[in-house]
Amino acid sequence: MIKKYLISYGILLSLIIILTAILSTINYFVILPINVFKIIIPIISLFISSIILGRGIKEKGYIQGLKFSSIYLIFVTIIKIIFHTGINLKIMIMYLLFVFSSVVGSMIGINLKKTE
Repeated sequence: MIKKYLISYGILLSLIIILTAILSTINYFVILPINVFKIIIPIISLFISSIILGRGIKEKGYIQGLKFSSIYLIFVTIIKIIFHTGINLKIMIMYLLFVFSSVVGSMIGINLKKTE
């Protein structure tokens, strides 16, 4: 089980780095609203990595999605504390979106596994 989580977190980190690099490159040519992408990139990355995690588990995808996003949010919160960034209502809503995308992704992953 831990191996599946480590693979999913590796994919999550890779997706965040790749999507950030792509959007940074695009931003040299076209001005993009960076604040929007600070929310969209983790949501997409959590969703895709949760789908991959969901394909490797047997049941209760919502619980696995909650665990996966909770561990991610703990790390993000620790980083915010280290860099003295405040946590406000906007950040809490963003965290809820992260949890929601992870839960939905793991539930979809379980259903994709059953149809194959």
